[in-house]
This record gives sequence, structure tokens and C-alpha cells, in this order.
Amino acid sequence: MLSTQVLLIEDDPVFQSLVCNFLAQRSYHVICADNGEQGLVLAKEHDIDVVICDLGLPDMSGLEVLQTMMHTFAQLPVIVISASERMSDIREAVRLGAWDYMVKPIEQLETIDVAIQNCLNRTSLEASWERERWELDDHIDVLFDSDQMVQQLAEDLTPHEPLQLGAFEITHSIADDDLQNYWVDYHRLPNNKALVIVSSAQALTGQSLLSLLVLKTILNPIVRTATANHPAMLSNPHKVLERLNAELCHSKMKAAFDMVLIWLDGDSGAIHWGHAGDSLRMSLDSRPDLALGIWAHASYTSHQGQVRSGDQLRIGDGSTHVQIVHNQRSAASAA
Repeated sequence: MLSTQVLLIEDDPVFQSLVCNFLAQRSYHVICADNGEQGLVLAKEHDIDVVICDLGLPDMSGLEVLQTMMHTFAQLPVIVISASERMSDIREAVRLGAWDYMVKPIEQLETIDVAIQNCLNRTSLEASWERERWELDDHIDVLFDSDQMVQQLAEDLTPHEPLQLGAFEITHSIADDDLQNYWVDYHRLPNNKALVIVSSAQALTGQSLLSLLVLKTILNPIVRTATANHPAMLSNPHKVLERLNAELCHSKMKAAFDMVLIWLDGDSGAIHWGHAGDSLRMSLDSRPDLALGIWAHASYTSHQGQVRSGDQLRIGDGSTHVQIVHNQRSAASAA
């Protein structure tokens, strides 16, 4: 059986030698390049299975190498390794086609082996998926050929009425042009709590509705299981986002998602939230993390705040938005 051929593009001789020796011990055949141009030449000369490329190369950047690789070898898995944890670098690498992104220093070299195996497994699965996709697309085309069916499916992505939670009212408004592009949901939780979901898809043209429906089928079981067995998890929405992101990255979905996930305490007005992707704006100060479904190792920030009497929390812009309002009149009635 032929060994897996790995092309390692790394200008640091110490790290290059360390990784090369480790992978050789794991029975990989490793070909090393000291710079980007040499790496591109070697990629053409050899039948490479996986590329590992440093982001900070001396002649041409790792992003330039990645972009050229994707133009020349569109299906070749590329793992980017970098000392940078900046979200902009991660987003750009994944946008250009990186299959994984690892941050130096790498304390356990086994994680590189795992990343390579994930690439190989994904290559095999995607080949199988591509064969099945054409049959699936035929069924989807028939389904979405009906305007009535599309309208019905779009209606499943939004609540049919506001949610009243003590003194708080949660409402939404979706512009006609956005009906197939947003998922909004409210979950009433035990002990006068609620979970608010606002999401949009970064998908291929015409695929947002289908992508959001699949997202809904992935997140809802997570919420149900947490409600029954781990209710404290829901008060930490950033943890829910991390779980959801892991599920999405291990799926076959060709889409990324922006999402604001809010846990609301209907008694105190305390809110905890996680914020993935920068297309969804909030009226509170909230710095978004990486969109969901891009990088399996992404972490999400815990945000906390308070909705006080007379306050209005708004997610979204213009005609498409969700708002949480502390209604003084409702509070007086409840008292």
C-alpha cells in the first residue's frame, strides 16, 4: 500500500525537521519545501495527497500559495499553520480554500496527524457525496420548483407570534426579500427563561433556505438535549455555538452561518449571548467571532448584559430585525 504523500511548506528549519520526522515515524512520505515557490513546483512534480503550509513564508505569503494551489489543484487539501490567531487571517485562509487552520505553537504533534486523517477522510467522503449529490439535486429541484412549497418552508424559519416572557416581549420583522435568508426562533425554557436565535446563511446562490433548514435540524436537538439534561449549558450560549460549530464543520454543508444566540432571564433581565459572524449587528456593544461552519477549532466569546425597564435590544438592521423589549406596562401587570 502506497504511503500518503504530504507536502510540507515551512521556512523554519527546526519546526520543519520536527514535523517531518514526526510524520515519517507515522509512515507518511513527506516532501519538504523551504518557500512558497518551491512548494508550488513540488506540488506539480509529485502526486501530493495533503499540503501543510505555513502562513508566514519569506518570498510569497502562505495565503498567496494557498490561492495559487486552489487555482491549480482545486481538490487538494491544504492545512494552514500559523502563529496568528487573528480572526481575519483565519477567515481569509478558509475563504481561499484551506481545509484546516492550526495555530503555533503546536504542543501536541498528534494534532497534525489527526488533521491529515480528517482531510483524507473528507476527500473520500466528498467523492462519495459528489456521486450522490446529483440524485439529491434532482429531488431538491422538484421540491423547490413549487412556489407554494418554498413559501411554506420559509414560514417554518420564523415564529408565528411574539413571545411574552414576564415583562419582556420578543418580536421580529423580516423584509419580504429576506424571507428565505434568515432563521429566527424563540425557545421558552423552564424557570422563566428563553433562548433567542437569529441566523443568516453564507451559501451558494439559491441555497440559503435549504442551508438554514438543515441548520435548524442540527441545532434544535442540541437545545432539546441541553434543556432536558444540561440546562446550565443554555445559559452559556457561546458553548452552544462551539458545539454547533463542531457539528457543522464535520458535516458536508457547503455553507457558513452568522448567528446571534441569546439566553434571557425573564425575572432579572440578565442576558448572555454568543455572536458568530459580522453580518448581524446588535444594539449592544458586541464583537463578533468567526462565522459558524468555517473552522472546527474556533472558540466563541461569552457576552453578558442587562435589559432594563424601558430598554430595547435589537438584532439586525432596517426591516429585518429581532427585538427584545422590557415593557413597563407588562411588568406592572405581572406585579
